[in-house]
Amino acid sequence: MKLRNIFIAGMSVVALVGCNDYLEVDAPSKNFPTDVFSDARAMERARNGVYASMLSSNMFGDKLINAFCRNSDVDFVSNSSQYTTTNKYCRFDCDPSGSDLKNSWSDLYHGIEVCNLFIEGAEGSPAYDPENPDGDIVQMIGEAKVARAMFYHELIWLFGDVPFSFNSSQTTTTMVYPVTDRIEILDKCIEDIKTVADGMKDPSSLSEGVERISRQAAYAMIARLAMTAGGWYLAPDGDTYGKMTRAANYLDYYKTAREYAKKVIDSNVHNLSKDYYKVFVDECNNIVTNNDDPIFEIPFGKESTGNIGYIHGPKMELYEGQSPHPYGEAKSSARLNALYRFMFDEDDERRDYVNQLFRYTAEGSEYTCRFENSYTVQNGKWSKLWVTGGLGRSSQGSTGINYPYLRYADVLLMFAEADNEIEGQPTTDAIDAVKEVRKRAFRNTNPIKAEAFACGDYEEFKKTILDERKFEFAGENMRWRDLVRNNMYSVELYWTFFRNLAIAEDAGGSSTYTDLVSEHDFGYSGGYDKLPYKIATLRTYKNLDPITKEAVYSERQFPNNDIMVCWAANPYEKWTSSQIAEAKNKYTKLGSASISTSSWTDEDVFAWWNDDAQEPKDEIRYSLLGFIQYSPTGSINLIRNGNLDHCPDPSENPTVDQLPVVRYILPYPASEIARSHGAYVNKYGYSQQ
Repeated sequence: MKLRNIFIAGMSVVALVGCNDYLEVDAPSKNFPTDVFSDARAMERARNGVYASMLSSNMFGDKLINAFCRNSDVDFVSNSSQYTTTNKYCRFDCDPSGSDLKNSWSDLYHGIEVCNLFIEGAEGSPAYDPENPDGDIVQMIGEAKVARAMFYHELIWLFGDVPFSFNSSQTTTTMVYPVTDRIEILDKCIEDIKTVADGMKDPSSLSEGVERISRQAAYAMIARLAMTAGGWYLAPDGDTYGKMTRAANYLDYYKTAREYAKKVIDSNVHNLSKDYYKVFVDECNNIVTNNDDPIFEIPFGKESTGNIGYIHGPKMELYEGQSPHPYGEAKSSARLNALYRFMFDEDDERRDYVNQLFRYTAEGSEYTCRFENSYTVQNGKWSKLWVTGGLGRSSQGSTGINYPYLRYADVLLMFAEADNEIEGQPTTDAIDAVKEVRKRAFRNTNPIKAEAFACGDYEEFKKTILDERKFEFAGENMRWRDLVRNNMYSVELYWTFFRNLAIAEDAGGSSTYTDLVSEHDFGYSGGYDKLPYKIATLRTYKNLDPITKEAVYSERQFPNNDIMVCWAANPYEKWTSSQIAEAKNKYTKLGSASISTSSWTDEDVFAWWNDDAQEPKDEIRYSLLGFIQYSPTGSINLIRNGNLDHCPDPSENPTVDQLPVVRYILPYPASEIARSHGAYVNKYGYSQQ
């Protein structure tokens, strides 16, 4: 992709061009309103600015799926500080002065302004006849309306009720838009897209395919907006952290979500024919498929935009500005809960691909592939390592890897969830939708398990759907939103804390919480007895079993045979010393190089206990600081409206009504409060500056 500037009514926007025949644009001086909106061909150049506004690292290129992804049982970033900080959004600990808040807020509203300008210009163009509209112009207006809804949807999830307007700065009398109730905003966005969705085109009719917003993407976006509107959310409640509530007519929104998800399904445009790993590997290699899982991919430019893959995948360090391989550096900052991988069915293909367990470390002039011994593991869904030929030895961000904002798997599971809410029980159509997602996850391992799930009643099926979403969407900023929408976030965070605490205490000896956590997670005690606290690893060897001559890690687990790997003998279960010794003795040769027993390293996997202090390490105590914490005095406390509060024991199995709300809503940026001259006021217990 190439980027150039275009001007709409004197406002500079960036035009997305070059990828899949995005059009070049003329010199900025030529792009006056009468020229930009003179005909459909000219409008295409302005439309590219809508897409360009998505590419900022403060939005989908990084921050919205990294910095603003909240901790849960799936996505997780650990932190060892017991003190509140400016920008620890993942642990519900921040203030209005955070730079990421300001930058993402500004870029989201910039995107809205670009969309408003385009829609006003296109609908006011002499080339647009609302009675007999040009199909290409309707398509472009639809793209801008969906994009605008995307930006507002993100703002709502981040900030709750936000300033709102469908008018550009050129057609309004004030730059301080009124704060509008989020349900009203969602309503307006839904109705706005409905006006054009049916007139939009299938991806096969778009030259850029799913890198453009299609009819199916518009339907899917309506479904997503309606699911948000129908779900629970944190609303202001005086000077408190807020209260959980939902719209009185929430079922109407679920009906809308079901209707429009069904439109996508019935269109027969999309399917799940590719293997799970292949969807994301293809995105890493700019392979766009119009009829598979991705419904809309945000189209980043190679070596120019997007940190997808840089913030994901196995961590790779540079030595003196370079790596010894053509894949460069990866920060691996978008990470997963270390216990997440043990929740998968062992035959689920998603487990080993998503959970990447080793990293590449520059130690002086030596480069080592070693087991990742941390509080989290790396998300392998996108990785620079999957880019054929690499991006260069000194490459860092700006990977150009596309991000699938809307996927067919999401549509299927939204349909199932909405249908279950409406009908109050699982129906055949909803069960079939879940089966379709699971068929892909198990078809190469154990196809029978695709249909082996609980669906006896409403509650059981709801758990099945949310579990399926848990395993399907790691790293896609979904899990915490799914939990909020179903008013389950506080309960799940409670158990996430005690799950981590139990494993930490077991590492130091024993824990009274392990069986209780196991009962909650698996329905029986002893489920975590199999955890491997020691793993035998063989560092920096070819991905080739010396005995079978087959890849140690299959393509579905690690889609790159051209780079050294770290073998792990027992990454998923506890082995006895004799079992580990047997595994070590098995691998005696790799080509002509001997592997002795001494070549193996016994790694401490869950080194979460401080032996000196005889307490869990700070990463266990403080990674959920804004909701629950293990205090310096040794007590466990909930955070209720900013104050330490009694925490019930897991044996009490506390309900959502017994736990404080999770303050997932962020404060308005201090700069916006100042700019509004008091029109914008922070709630949820946040300060105004």
